[in-house]
Amino acid sequence: MKKGWRIILGIVLTAVIFGGLCCGVGLLTGADTDRIILNLDEHYQVMTYINTYTSYVTNMFQKLIHLF
Repeated sequence: MKKGWRIILGIVLTAVIFGGLCCGVGLLTGADTDRIILNLDEHYQVMTYINTYTSYVTNMFQKLIHLF
């Protein structure tokens, strides 16, 4: 089972590295970041996730500050 998880982790890390490399090459060749974000938001609602998790983390920090 340990070998299976190692293979899965290897595949995931390879995909993440490849995705980061593609984004880096795109930015180096003059990609428009606003267009990329708009396309991601259109297909995957990225801004909704970003806003939701940002508000979640902000609320957590506010509650943590009020504890002390």
